[in-house]
Amino acid sequence: MPKDVEVKPEDGLSPVEPQLAAIEANREAAAELLGEKQRLDALEAQLAESNTILIAQCEHLLTSGLSTSRLPEVVQSRIRKSFEGRAFKAAELTAAIAEAREEVSVLTAGSLVKGPARIHGMASGEDQLQAAVDDMFGVPRDPALAAVKPARLSGIRELYLMLTGDYDLRGGYHLESALATTEDFTGLVKNALNKVVSQQWEQLGKAGYDWWERIVKVEHFNSLNDITGILMGTVGSLPEVAERGEYTELAIGDSPETASFTKYGGYLPLTLELIDRDETRKLRAYPVELANASLRRISGLIAAVFSSNSGVGPTMADTGALFNATAVTTAGGHKNLLTTALSAAEWEVVGAAVFNQPMLIKQATDYYGTGDKMGIDPKFLLVPRVLRLTAMKILYPSLENAANIYSQNLQQGKPGDVVVVPEWTDANDWAAVVDPAIVPSIIVGERFGVKPEIYIAGKDNDPAVFMNDEHRIKVRMFNAVLVQDFRPLHKSNVA
Repeated sequence: MPKDVEVKPEDGLSPVEPQLAAIEANREAAAELLGEKQRLDALEAQLAESNTILIAQCEHLLTSGLSTSRLPEVVQSRIRKSFEGRAFKAAELTAAIAEAREEVSVLTAGSLVKGPARIHGMASGEDQLQAAVDDMFGVPRDPALAAVKPARLSGIRELYLMLTGDYDLRGGYHLESALATTEDFTGLVKNALNKVVSQQWEQLGKAGYDWWERIVKVEHFNSLNDITGILMGTVGSLPEVAERGEYTELAIGDSPETASFTKYGGYLPLTLELIDRDETRKLRAYPVELANASLRRISGLIAAVFSSNSGVGPTMADTGALFNATAVTTAGGHKNLLTTALSAAEWEVVGAAVFNQPMLIKQATDYYGTGDKMGIDPKFLLVPRVLRLTAMKILYPSLENAANIYSQNLQQGKPGDVVVVPEWTDANDWAAVVDPAIVPSIIVGERFGVKPEIYIAGKDNDPAVFMNDEHRIKVRMFNAVLVQDFRPLHKSNVA
């Protein structure tokens, strides 16, 4: 019995009861401590198990991360040693791999890696097919396909059957019989035909049908809304403003000229009979014809600016013909038409007339012809083919007595100068045009590009395939030709 506990009989308690109470309290405390220990042991076991699972997950992450890192084996081994057997965060591994890549990149910079360490120049099945189709049509491949070595196609029939499986020539796609399913027939042919169009466009341009590109300004538009002209140099020179003087309003010139987009196009049939006869040579001619027709259309539209309406061109918004001899101080007067034959002296007369054209301050009474001089000479001399030599002798007097004037003129021709208009039939008429980069007069608006686009309708559910057994090769272009300013143009209609 503890010394500090004194039991007195008068308390009414048995002498052993306090001891029993103390023993019971100690027993409860011991049981409570034992339960807490068991709980802690269980938690320790759970923690150990979770650490094992976490390390296993980290090991999986480490293995997959290194396998896709494309790092050298020795570098992967180093990273593995620093991470394996422990838990880590994904960001730690990502940072370590990134640092290793940078290190390897610096160490191998400038060295030539050969063999499987560097994957280069691999081509997919689509690339192989496109390269083969480009070769079949005789057009340049895309630069990325320059090194591809595809199997040579025998012709359009082999390509059609290989991609469609249509051995019975019913039209449509039978993929269960097709030898290749990575590309569709119409898409591959369309790509190649567009390349033929572009190639032929350039070749025909070199032959002279790109003449119009020198004298017009081509502009892209984001819709098919009508386009409106914009005049250049309408303010003239800025007026003087006195000290503390009031600024005056500048009379900004405007062009009331507008033009609408026109759609041009058509289609050529790629029949199942043509495919079965394997007329690849005929098919190659299709895009050539489409390119020729498209470029000649634009050439004709620009040529008509000078030759329509008996040689005076379209009627402008000011009610005057594009080319007329009326004074510019009169409404509709353009003073840009003469009737004298082409000569060196007359070229100088026309040059002076263009140089002295007044700027268009405002198309209204009291403003006609009141602007400062435009002060720019014409750069291009437009002539029919029959006047080309005459024009060259005028602009290249040193070649007048050359032994071989044709050869030397071709060698010494300049980006500007003499321009032959293929569509002009009058043997005497000629015209002068200012550089459009300085004062644009004729605007060619394009919506989807100046060059035409080729489309092919050839799906199995297309009406033409079902009704006519043909894939239709369609060409389309949207263009608008706007004459927004008469001042940079001059015409001579020679009787």
